[in-house]
Amino acid sequence: MTQIKNFEDCIAQAGTGKKHLMLGNGFSVSLFPSIFNYKRLAENIESDRINLLFNAIDTHDFEFVMRRLLEAVDIVQHYDSSEEITDHIHEDIEELKRTLIHVISKSHPPKPSEITDHQYESCRKFLLNFKEGKTYTFNYDLILYWVLMHFNEDKLLKLPCDDGFRYPYSDEYVPEEERDTSLHWEIGRESGQSTYYIHGAMHIFSDGSDIEKLSYANLGVPLAEQVKQAIDQDRFPVFISEGSTEHKLARIKKNGYLSRTFSSLKSITGNLYIFGHSIRDEDDHVFDFINQNNRNLKMFIGLFGASSEPHNQVIISKVERWRKSYPSKIFEFYDSSSVDVWGASSNI
Repeated sequence: MTQIKNFEDCIAQAGTGKKHLMLGNGFSVSLFPSIFNYKRLAENIESDRINLLFNAIDTHDFEFVMRRLLEAVDIVQHYDSSEEITDHIHEDIEELKRTLIHVISKSHPPKPSEITDHQYESCRKFLLNFKEGKTYTFNYDLILYWVLMHFNEDKLLKLPCDDGFRYPYSDEYVPEEERDTSLHWEIGRESGQSTYYIHGAMHIFSDGSDIEKLSYANLGVPLAEQVKQAIDQDRFPVFISEGSTEHKLARIKKNGYLSRTFSSLKSITGNLYIFGHSIRDEDDHVFDFINQNNRNLKMFIGLFGASSEPHNQVIISKVERWRKSYPSKIFEFYDSSSVDVWGASSNI
């Protein structure tokens, strides 16, 4: 029988060892359940063609549709000598990527004030468990960023939140009003980075070479609004939304920020706590990389609901395979509901 521990017990089990955090979509869904789930996002699809695809496949899952399209390309290209059908499928793949970005930006809460002070403080308490380690998130949204920035100006409450973005080196001969005040990520200048967006995020943009982060401080315009304005100008955030783990890894390797984020996973030591992630096959590239390169890293995986529920049985089965492949590693399960990230059970 699978042993499910309490979160606090798992934290205590780590002792003085480094504790790192990896967040999945459940982190955001637990705060805004009516926004950050695929069913709700799919309801905001405006493209008739993409809606037809979702209806034909009978799903709300963007990554599942993407995977089916990629599989279709692999099959159809053997029969499509003129490449007409293959080209149409590729067009749908690109449109699906743009659609996901659009629906997330459209659905996203407009301002950080959508989160209450009580919720911010509860999340801060949760994140303090990992203040000496690194934080990784699969989420595209701004929720983690908002929490980190909420306490950034208070020296006593500030959370470690170095995402590697820096102001460019200033040229002393360039007038101050002409200097570039935007935040950029550059290889070699990211020393000390502790917060990583594994598959990109709404506020991270790239023109193919330069990687820039949108920030409220520079323009005084809410980030969610800046993202919408950028998309309206056909500038799109860095999003890895490919359907298969192989295609995601291929995209990651082509982006300096994402590839460095990915490679940082092999340097973490101690303990890794996974919260709000269903350990989907589409993210095997991440977990396989961690398991292969961190033979002594202890992993604590959160389960939401009863262990007998189908979605948890999938996770448990996969972790059991990890145990057989990596017998020297320790894998533990904890009850996700035993950590109240957003203070839902506390007195407000």
